[in-house]
Amino acid sequence: MRTVKWGGSLVIVTVVAIGVVSRATGSASVAAPHPREVLFTYQTRISQLPQQAGQVDVWVPLAKTTVEQEVLHREVRASVPYTIGQDPEYDNDILHLALTPPLPPTVEVSIDYRARLLSDTVTADSAPTADELPLHLEPRGLVIIDDEVRARAQQATHGRTTVRERARGIYDTVIQQVKYDKHVPGWGRGDTRRVCLLGAGNCTDFHSLFISMARASHIPARFKIGVVVPQEASGTIPGYHCWAEFYAQGQGWVPVDASEAWKHPELADYYFGAHEAGRLLLSVGRDLQLIPRQRNGPINIFFYPYVEIDGVVFDQVETQLLFQELKHKEAA
Repeated sequence: MRTVKWGGSLVIVTVVAIGVVSRATGSASVAAPHPREVLFTYQTRISQLPQQAGQVDVWVPLAKTTVEQEVLHREVRASVPYTIGQDPEYDNDILHLALTPPLPPTVEVSIDYRARLLSDTVTADSAPTADELPLHLEPRGLVIIDDEVRARAQQATHGRTTVRERARGIYDTVIQQVKYDKHVPGWGRGDTRRVCLLGAGNCTDFHSLFISMARASHIPARFKIGVVVPQEASGTIPGYHCWAEFYAQGQGWVPVDASEAWKHPELADYYFGAHEAGRLLLSVGRDLQLIPRQRNGPINIFFYPYVEIDGVVFDQVETQLLFQELKHKEAA
């Protein structure tokens, strides 16, 4: 990710006070035992727009209140008008900007959040409906289910009976078979086939394999992506972090973080079923259809802004992630 600082006025302002979710905060976290209140700023600049372009579309993910966080305040500042909608499958909030000639030299967007970040175990989200189950059980895009994935899943779940036991077998197997390594190009796309071949990647790759193996075992599983806010007073965040969840009847959606468990094997039990109070979720799911619908096919992962110019992907985008710790609060 490239980072940049800039000045200038942003003329469109929307302030949203978003209702909170009533829930228990779950077990104590590893680094921060209580909910944390933070300011988080997501800034992006799109430059070098070709002046001959007929249509420029920009989509940006928006954080909102969920079971793992309370977004108390959300303020959007943009240099051009925008709309906010939700994707049709995962209900992610999405900011959309549409530009036509004459085009400005740059487009700037800054989104400020005040958020209460919660430690989490099993989430209170409702069970997937019959219409939603295919999103969480079937192969899709780079999250494949082939003979290799089925064989790994069968071996990982052998002799285990409950959904939680089988998911734990998959989790342990992923940690054993994959290392956190970004030396070989191609990491970060969440390509299950690549992970099986190389046994290496980042958090996206760990959790692509976990989700593929869970779905091959008929366990609903889904992908989440956002940031982990450091345990510091303020600063920048270098990039995203992602994790997965599986669904167990009577237990709900259970979070797992195989890549963090690989980095910290002493915390493997903790990261199967919980995460610390420092995560801000930006979007759920893979292979997303945006609102309004993009022209260049599903979005593999939605964290950074996605830009199309006349239907062609454009990558002259710079993003900076800033945070400030406000205070710790005792759990309710």
